[in-house]
Amino acid sequence: MSEPMPTAVTVEHAFAAAPEPVWVALSDPVTTREALPGCTALVPAEDRDLPAGSLAYLLAADAETREARTVTPGERYDATVGASVRNVGVEIDMDVAITERDYPEMAIEGDIGGDDADADMRATLTLDERDGEGCLVTWRVEATVGGRLATYGQRAVETTVARVANDFFDAVDDRLAARDGPETERVVKNSDWK
Repeated sequence: MSEPMPTAVTVEHAFAAAPEPVWVALSDPVTTREALPGCTALVPAEDRDLPAGSLAYLLAADAETREARTVTPGERYDATVGASVRNVGVEIDMDVAITERDYPEMAIEGDIGGDDADADMRATLTLDERDGEGCLVTWRVEATVGGRLATYGQRAVETTVARVANDFFDAVDDRLAARDGPETERVVKNSDWK
């Protein structure tokens, strides 16, 4: 096996949506599970169920409901994510802890394992309001990667991480853009609809 290698990736994404719904969407584990490419599992490590309901439902809910559904510091999640590195499929298992969530910044730390990877990582997310409309999200991750994943090289790993992050932000952006569609109308008319 290869020696562990340091990796660092920064991804910026401009959202057309206002900062508040972007913050809520990026803090929602249900939206993360649905929008993260290759995510086959995302569950709280503690005895807590992820609530049901769409992003449109969450954004139409009151502040207390939104806070109850979004992540809080100290929570841990177990996830399984698949990706393609140099056209080879890899699957990684993650144990992720939310270490900070104080608007406009969020941070996570995690251990990555499985047959294909061994890594420790730390990521930060910062949301900056833009003049006019929308906001800019900056996501930074640093990790020390070992295992089979390290054999593909630093450039291949960092390129894959950046691609997955960009695809995730694009998917969240699409969900936010669709929130003014028919689903939101059902939510507003019937608050029990999820």
